[in-house]
Amino acid sequence: MLLSRMPGYLRATAGALLLILTGCAMLPGDMADSGNEIHVREDGNAALAKRGEYPLTLRVGTYADARNLDSPRRAGVATSRILGMAGRDIMLDRDVAEVVAAAARRHFTKAGMQVLTEGETPAQFQLSGTVKDLTINVKERDYVSIAIESTLTETASGKVIWSGVVVEKGDRFAGVSGNNKKDVAEYLKKELGIVMGKTADSILSVLMATRPELFHMVVGIKPVQGVSILSNEVAAASSVVAAPAAETAGGTLVVVSAPSRAKVYVDGIYFGLTPLRAEAVAGVHEVSVRLDGHKPASEKVSVRKGENTELEMKLQR
Repeated sequence: MLLSRMPGYLRATAGALLLILTGCAMLPGDMADSGNEIHVREDGNAALAKRGEYPLTLRVGTYADARNLDSPRRAGVATSRILGMAGRDIMLDRDVAEVVAAAARRHFTKAGMQVLTEGETPAQFQLSGTVKDLTINVKERDYVSIAIESTLTETASGKVIWSGVVVEKGDRFAGVSGNNKKDVAEYLKKELGIVMGKTADSILSVLMATRPELFHMVVGIKPVQGVSILSNEVAAASSVVAAPAAETAGGTLVVVSAPSRAKVYVDGIYFGLTPLRAEAVAGVHEVSVRLDGHKPASEKVSVRKGENTELEMKLQR
């Protein structure tokens, strides 16, 4: 009513100002996207820095949704307000299997593997799995629960190289201003990234220990003059380098790092990822620890026969 009494040029100015104020009260994208779907999307360029670091190829196959929910896109419920969302249901913009597979492709690429897409040449390895849990519930805090089982198989033989389940649970306080849809999506993406990052790190450590020829490296056990090895096995899944079956004149080297999952080299030979427990020949050794995004650290240690030698390395950015 008040606008109708204004002169024409004032009505136009007031109308424009009202639109601006209305837009400022909404977060970017709210007017264009007022549904209940959250967009958990991977940045395709973020992982390309390490693409192809290792000469092995991987194809990410299908992840089955075993959550037994009414919709493959359901992510959770909100009992606290989420700006830009109406109602209680939190939905994904794609099936959960697609979201998980996309996260796997990104994080295995980030780990340095050559992740192939459909239509490219056959890959050496195939990754598939099951989504046992993937939920985000917005209450007085935001609660995320994720459990994903993955299996890596060798394409040519069908042999299972690695199989495991990674579970991640987290919660956070959204702040006094509450959540918007983008906040919720980014939090879920972050926690899913932790799961797939751990999966990639574990699989990579197993492949390095069991298939060193793929990485052009010698793994684990140095040849020692005067020792004839009758048998030997690398316990890769637990990041432990096994000693020869014959008795060795050495001790045990235990290496931990902060952050963990760093690569350990003993006298220039790759031994595995931290935390690591490995047999080592008695004597002085140079231990180096490397982790992407951090400065390498090295230290000389003396390993004594029949004793544990513990080394803790702190990596700086």
